[in-house]
Amino acid sequence: MRDRRTAWIAFRAWRNLPVSVLALLWARAHHADITLGPDLFVECSGMPRGSYGRGGTTVGNVWLHGGLGGERRRRHELRHADQYALLGTVPFLALYGLNALVTANRPHRNVFERWAGLEDGGYRPPRPPARPADPPR
Repeated sequence: MRDRRTAWIAFRAWRNLPVSVLALLWARAHHADITLGPDLFVECSGMPRGSYGRGGTTVGNVWLHGGLGGERRRRHELRHADQYALLGTVPFLALYGLNALVTANRPHRNVFERWAGLEDGGYRPPRPPARPADPPR
């Protein structure tokens, strides 16, 4: 089992390498604190607001964020790295963008965010729709 995990880690890093290099250059240009994990996933914290999307952004094997960190959030972002590796950069970005467009960018409806684990990603459960008022008697 460990050999398969190691093989996947190496494959994911290799498959995501071109876009990961670009993300690392972006992180360095924005003076991020860069940490390479044993799973070859790179966390770039301390990024200034506006240099990444939403609460944080994963590009290939690189997670860009301002300081939200944490093991659960890292697990969520690592699943996005898996999605990049499985689909390829261009198809993943196209499908993610199309899904965001169709779902009005609501994470709870976005299949990629759900697959990455909404709770791990820090997304709160959606509020139930408001009940219509009862008609007067």
